[in-house]
Amino acid sequence: MDLESVNEEWIVGLADGKIDKAKLFKVLGALVDAGRGSEADQGAQQLFQQLAEADRVDEALKVLAWLGGVRRSVKDVEGSVKKLLSNDRNALKMVEPAGFGSNLPVLECFARLAHLRSLKPGMLCYNETWGFGIIEDIDFFYQQLEIEFDRKGEHEMAFSYAAEALEVLDDDHILAIKHNNPAELDRLVKETPGEVVRMALGSYGNMSVARLMEKLIPSVMPEAAWKKFWEGARRELKLDASVEIPKKRSDNIVFHKDGLAYDDEWFAMIAQERDIEGLFERFKEIIEKNIDITTDAAKEALSNRLSFIIKGAPSARPEWKAEGFIYARVFEIEPTDLDTAKMIRDLIDDDLVTMLDRLPSRQLQTLLSILIENDRDAVIATLSEVIPVVSHPVLNEVMAALIAHGAEEDVRQIMASAVARRTASSPMLLWCQRSGEYVEKWDLISKGDLAFRVQEVLEVNSAGAMLRAQNQLRERFQTEEWLHDVMGAMTEQQRRDFLRRIHEGNGWDALDRKSVVAKVLRKFPELQDIILPSASSAPRKQVPQTSAHSYAERQKQLERIMTVDIPENSKEIEVARSYGDLRENAEFKYAKERQGLLMAQGAQLAADLEKVKPTDFADVDLAFVSPGCGVELAYKETGIVETYYILGVWDQDESLSIISSETRLAKALIGHQTGDVVEIPAGQCEVKAILPLPSGIKAWIKA
Repeated sequence: MDLESVNEEWIVGLADGKIDKAKLFKVLGALVDAGRGSEADQGAQQLFQQLAEADRVDEALKVLAWLGGVRRSVKDVEGSVKKLLSNDRNALKMVEPAGFGSNLPVLECFARLAHLRSLKPGMLCYNETWGFGIIEDIDFFYQQLEIEFDRKGEHEMAFSYAAEALEVLDDDHILAIKHNNPAELDRLVKETPGEVVRMALGSYGNMSVARLMEKLIPSVMPEAAWKKFWEGARRELKLDASVEIPKKRSDNIVFHKDGLAYDDEWFAMIAQERDIEGLFERFKEIIEKNIDITTDAAKEALSNRLSFIIKGAPSARPEWKAEGFIYARVFEIEPTDLDTAKMIRDLIDDDLVTMLDRLPSRQLQTLLSILIENDRDAVIATLSEVIPVVSHPVLNEVMAALIAHGAEEDVRQIMASAVARRTASSPMLLWCQRSGEYVEKWDLISKGDLAFRVQEVLEVNSAGAMLRAQNQLRERFQTEEWLHDVMGAMTEQQRRDFLRRIHEGNGWDALDRKSVVAKVLRKFPELQDIILPSASSAPRKQVPQTSAHSYAERQKQLERIMTVDIPENSKEIEVARSYGDLRENAEFKYAKERQGLLMAQGAQLAADLEKVKPTDFADVDLAFVSPGCGVELAYKETGIVETYYILGVWDQDESLSIISSETRLAKALIGHQTGDVVEIPAGQCEVKAILPLPSGIKAWIKA
């Protein structure tokens, strides 16, 4: 504003209207900055006196706040405030709780005093600890508020704490809406979840997804409703320029209350962005929200930033350079100042496997099209080395791109060679299994032979992408229709060999093997002799035994994993999945890793329980040392005598001298008679006696 017209008289004249604090501070500050501080001070002093004499306390406090808090021209601010409020005993009770006389900044004290003086019974309020509340009464004698909180019930809150930590809610606050019109809020949660998120951000400020959950559960919705609510909100907010949902769950969701326009200014902001990952998020936003990029400002900004990405991507992140070319193709914009042909050739010669594995599947077709169009022969030569080692999702895209660009014969030769030499990877066999049209057209391999190849790769120890493809192939065996179809195409001898490999091979855990065998025998019962050989044709296998005590403990472990740990883990996965962007979601990755561990533990326990049988070790022959007896040992050199009780494979209790039949000591003793001298891990000893199990050990076995 024009300061030439502002003088002491003008400042005093502000008393003729309502004092606007922001405007007052701005004008007085401008005078100080212009070197007219003395004039500002005198004018403010006169204005304060005039307002105080007119008993316009609220407005006088605003002027006093500037004099005492900004200019520090009032020696006794607390005294001046008390003098101004001398006719209001209740207001005087709030001066000290507001912080006057303490080390708090003076302006903060004025803000707290204004806050306390604004409080009235019936007002809706919020405290971070106790949540939503309603002010029931104001006790000026004890300087406290009586508030009915949702989380605490009726509670007395001191003025000093309320000045700092109690927020008064306006009618637009989400908790006020819940209190005043709960039915309407419930409707919004179900029908327009994005609006509820905007209301929450407007009420509490920008926050992370995890923090948003804390604010809305259970005050606005139950935990069970969160997943559906957040999925709907994300879909809705993707189209809203005023809300920015971050890539990382730990970052804040940003809400632009005044809206955000995708205009030249927004593209100018993009042109200044130097964080490559941040640029990719902006590019996704452009695509998802269908933002207009036809303006000159948009084209220039995007061309500049695409060039920045392609030239500036670090060597450790070749996929960033690839994404630069992908977005250039999507936006139909040519990056500036680039030798495009050379850089695309560098991509082909680079670590193509890593690049393809790191890129999202939806981008691979575009990238492969760019590469093939630039140098078809080089790409085909490179991909012949890439195909055997990439994951199945990548392989799908590679195969589709090559076929679409007229390289079907090249692809056929690559696949035929790998299949013929038995070097086809798990993803390659999975592609064959799912692409029957091409397998038949190219005459690659028969159904039966493909099933045998799959069995072979299932017995190979793998990790990462190869293991995931293995698991998908293994799941195929659980499809009864497919299993019967491929075995129906085999000869009788092939079927027998196929089932025998399932039954005896190491590519299966006990539960899966049992399930697949059962499916085979339902269709081909004549093969059951492979699973159940006659007594004359096969030696009896000794069945491992353990006590009923140890067997029950393993059963309890399995029951806990299946009924407690796995359901809890499934809930963790669903909650983590709701955070979005699974590639950057550490909680989801941890939960999935734990799921794999729990499933493996459960499968191993189930297999062990199926293999090992419980027993009470009754009627054990004491002529020889065997599981279910005691052994008294005498050491030749020392003369020390010890007694051990040998039980089953899982039994161990040092306090009772119980040892497992699988220990080195037990294995050394089993089969010996009384009087035998035996070499054991601790040295040479004599078997003095073979003893029956005492009552204490028998009780332990049955416990």
